[in-house]
Amino acid sequence: MAKSRDKSAPKPGQSSGPLTHKEIMIVLSGLMTGMLLAALDQTIVSTALKNIVEDFNGLNHYTWVVTAYLLTSTASTP
Repeated sequence: MAKSRDKSAPKPGQSSGPLTHKEIMIVLSGLMTGMLLAALDQTIVSTALKNIVEDFNGLNHYTWVVTAYLLTSTASTP
């Protein structure tokens, strides 16, 4: 009886080897897209912050607006 090798998928938790260049580029692209969106979000909010604070009628609410933004952005980050 001949021995045959079964090429099954690696079990969960086992590494199938180092990542290929394509896989590394896909991971980096995802990370860089996330960083771009976070930076864009901060830029939009910091530009609009003056108008947002004026809607609350005063600079004494400035810290509350910044704190609310930071809390919501932290809570929505996966």
